[in-house]
Amino acid sequence: MAQKTSPHLTNRPFRSSIAPDPSTPSARRPRRWRIVAPLVAVLALGLAAAACAPAGSPGSGATGDMVQAVNQDRAASGLGGLVWDDQLYRLAQGHAEEIAASNNLWHSDLGAWLTMPWMAGWRSLGENLLVAPPGTNAWSAEDMWMASGPHRANILGGFNRIGVGVKVDGAGRVWMVAEFGTR
Repeated sequence: MAQKTSPHLTNRPFRSSIAPDPSTPSARRPRRWRIVAPLVAVLALGLAAAACAPAGSPGSGATGDMVQAVNQDRAASGLGGLVWDDQLYRLAQGHAEEIAASNNLWHSDLGAWLTMPWMAGWRSLGENLLVAPPGTNAWSAEDMWMASGPHRANILGGFNRIGVGVKVDGAGRVWMVAEFGTR
């Protein structure tokens, strides 16, 4: 009995003394499942991963893109990624809305925040701010921050958490705040 190698499975010999008639349904079904089963498995894994994502994940859009861009720059510098933090997100989003409403950039009093009881457990904080023209995306905003020494220092600093807030004003300008923290 000679060994044959299936074109669908590499390096896995099978033995058959009688070749099945490909026109019979029983001969076609296993081949169909060899194609369909991996697709079903990938779909199931994707749905399971989405269902298991933490409620506090940055999601898609500008906040998710910014976290991805920051973590990409950190990885390029040999640093670990930052983890999304809902508390930092709420602070960043609130500040983005404040600065957009005032039409002026100003930094939060991070030192005062660290003394607040609701910030217990935080060891250090950093903040990046940006107002950009309409249509500016998170990747472009990250490039702008990386081109600035103090902003770059926050991105590549010793922080382990991040929250990003974004507000687009009536003129279409993008107001973005990234809060960095260490617990």
